Amino acid sequence: MLDNTQTTTVDPRGSRQRGMLGALIGGDPASGMDRRWTPRIIVLSGLILALLCDAFVAHMLFVNYRETSRTTEAANGDLARALEEYMLRNIQGVDVLLSTTIGNLIQNPSLLTPGNPALIKDLKQRVAPYPIASGIVVLDAEGNLLGDSEGNGVPGRQSNFADRAYFKVQRDDPGRGLFIDVPLVARVNTGLFIAVSRAFKTLDGRFAGVVFVPVDYENLRRFFLSLNVGQRGTVTLYRDDGTILLRTPNADELAGRNVRSNRLFSVFLPQASDGSFEGSGVTDGVSRSVSYRRVAGLPLVVTVARHPVEYLAGWKNNALYYSLIAAGLNLLIVGFGFTLARQWQLRATSEQALRDNLEQHQLVTENVPALIVHVGADGHIRYANRVAREWYAEPSTEAIRNRKIDEIIDPLPIAEARPKIQAVLSGRTIGAEEKATFPDGRERWCETIRVPDCGQDGTVRGYFVLSVDITERKRIEDELRQAQKMDAIGQLAGGIAHDSNNMLAATLGNLDLLLDELPSTDASCRGIVERAIEAAERVADLNRRLLAFARKQTLQPQITDVNQLVSGMTTILQRTLGETIEIELAQDPQLWHCLIDPTQLQNALLNLALNARDAMPGGGCLTVTTANAVLDEPLDDGDERIAPGDYVTIAVSDRGDGMSPDVARRAFEPFFTTKEFGKGSGLGLSMVYGFARQSGGTVVISSRVAEGTRVTLYLPSAGPGPTDPPRAGIDKLSRPETGERILVVEDNALVGAMASTTLSSLGYSPVVVINASLAIAELERSNPVSLLLTDIMLPGGMTGIDLARQVRRRWPDLPILFMSGFADPSLVPEDFRATTQLLTKPFRLGQLSEAIACALGGRKS
Repeated sequence: MLDNTQTTTVDPRGSRQRGMLGALIGGDPASGMDRRWTPRIIVLSGLILALLCDAFVAHMLFVNYRETSRTTEAANGDLARALEEYMLRNIQGVDVLLSTTIGNLIQNPSLLTPGNPALIKDLKQRVAPYPIASGIVVLDAEGNLLGDSEGNGVPGRQSNFADRAYFKVQRDDPGRGLFIDVPLVARVNTGLFIAVSRAFKTLDGRFAGVVFVPVDYENLRRFFLSLNVGQRGTVTLYRDDGTILLRTPNADELAGRNVRSNRLFSVFLPQASDGSFEGSGVTDGVSRSVSYRRVAGLPLVVTVARHPVEYLAGWKNNALYYSLIAAGLNLLIVGFGFTLARQWQLRATSEQALRDNLEQHQLVTENVPALIVHVGADGHIRYANRVAREWYAEPSTEAIRNRKIDEIIDPLPIAEARPKIQAVLSGRTIGAEEKATFPDGRERWCETIRVPDCGQDGTVRGYFVLSVDITERKRIEDELRQAQKMDAIGQLAGGIAHDSNNMLAATLGNLDLLLDELPSTDASCRGIVERAIEAAERVADLNRRLLAFARKQTLQPQITDVNQLVSGMTTILQRTLGETIEIELAQDPQLWHCLIDPTQLQNALLNLALNARDAMPGGGCLTVTTANAVLDEPLDDGDERIAPGDYVTIAVSDRGDGMSPDVARRAFEPFFTTKEFGKGSGLGLSMVYGFARQSGGTVVISSRVAEGTRVTLYLPSAGPGPTDPPRAGIDKLSRPETGERILVVEDNALVGAMASTTLSSLGYSPVVVINASLAIAELERSNPVSLLLTDIMLPGGMTGIDLARQVRRRWPDLPILFMSGFADPSLVPEDFRATTQLLTKPFRLGQLSEAIACALGGRKS
């Protein structure tokens, strides 16, 4: 992108246009390219020369290493061959001694008597020519010593060798031939020996005994030590079954250890009787160069191993020497190359600085999230960044460069922008918020600033345009204004409803008094009053809706006929869901009533119906089923349990897409939704679940993919409900006879007058004051007060709650009754809810009479 950008430079000497490559090198592109690459070629040549030198040294060292390895391998092979010949010559001599002795014993069986002098003499004569043999011993078939070349076996010097391995082996297999045992401690002499044995038989083929020659272990070990394999090298004598017979140096403790799993016996010996390999030592695990040979005709194997530290010592010295020479040459070559390259780099410092500045400029302008355009004084675009090319729907820099700004902007916006362009070309900076439709098809609000491009002489060569997309900010501002407007409407609605409730309280109270005074025979007048009361109650219901909209009313639970509520929602559900959704009702006619908030239940059913509609985009059937349920055991909904008891169930079923088990388990989680972004908040089912739990019940969900979903609400039963609820304020009320004084605290004069008249008509003695201070003063008089009836919102800085707390402290036995135009039970503090009631304005005469009777009855009880 940077290399393809063209720039235009205007100065007093004239104007010229050149490529970015020319700007980077500060001169002719060809000569600049040569100057830029020359130091690199110098350094590269020096590195190549140094690498060639290193490669030559490495090759020579490798050849030397191979030669050293071959020399060591040949030396090991020569030693192994000499060791083989030594063992072959000596052990074959021992075998000849054993064979001739056994032949003589078979020919002269009279010698086979314990301690026979003739036997001992014969043995001494036979062993003399064999220096490796420290003696020869004859054992009978029971392992008893018959005699040896040392004179043992005579009376008083008998021994038994039946426990020795060489005797057991020969006894168990007399025909096996020569057997070489591991080093043993002599019983009749001192020191270690290696027993080389053969069995002999009688003429009829029976086992007759064993003849063995003890080979002096120490003499053999001294010979092994005399072999020059270095301080870390080893010489080992194995039996062909992998048993170590002798190992030097300093490894006598390994004698008798079996290592047939070693690679020597598992890999190499099965392939060849002699050879060389690299192998790890048995004792220290260090890799050594090993040569091995199987002793011809004997069950023996010899190995010679040298440590690489010793046989490669000379090679390492050479490697160090040649490496130092190569390093010196490398330093000399590279140092010369860098010195030469430095001279070239000093000449390119200014060019590099210019290149860096241009790259930083390109990086900033191409990645900043704003439109940046440079327009010449003639109206042609000289530069446009990535955002500008996207907004103007141009594929590349070349496609937009040198086009006139009038050609790519609609005529109306360019006409509106013309005065601003003239102003910026005159040298002024202009900024404003503008709304326009761009060639990419999007309409944007932009915060745009136009800055003149002035030369050193003050001439305006064009201008720069910087536009930031503020469409989202504008949308948020509009939403904020809308939210503020709705909040203001809510406050206005709440205030109007509150004041209206005060007026309705006076209206309904006076109408109830009038209806109570009219004779029952005057049907015409009573009808007029009842219609006025009905109209006032409709206004009160409208006020309750306004208070709910303003969030100043908490909807209260009440005894509800669920069947009637569901039936009443059918019409609104059908209009909401559309004609493609068919609604079916399956209601239990004996359905119990519930103590719930009916408005919240309606909202819950509406949420479930909307979810069911979304699960059936092509239409379908929605079924609402009501039934009674008796739980004998606690119902576990997966989160909490609900206690056994009587419940009313409301099930909403659809035949839509359904949910997988994983989705169904998370369906009630807040903000979890499977809908597309912007089509669901993930709070619908969470609100249903919260409503059910707060009502003392729960909600469960069952669903299968492609088969539909069933959501069932469990709500606590309130038993069968009353068929006709009593109408407050219609029947004649009983009058108290005590004339109890009731203190009424109400700042609205009409409500106060209505309360005074109503209480008087009920037989009480009312005292009406307008604020808390006057109420305290009235309570301090000697004339006692039986009940405090106070509005919650009072003038004078002390609310009805503050008044109640002060009365509770000073007159703890005085009953208290609250009234308010905001029918929100949360207005009553927690410490008063158990002993007080809240009368919602407007209230009926019967409601007032009942509340006062309950309050006074509670005090009397």
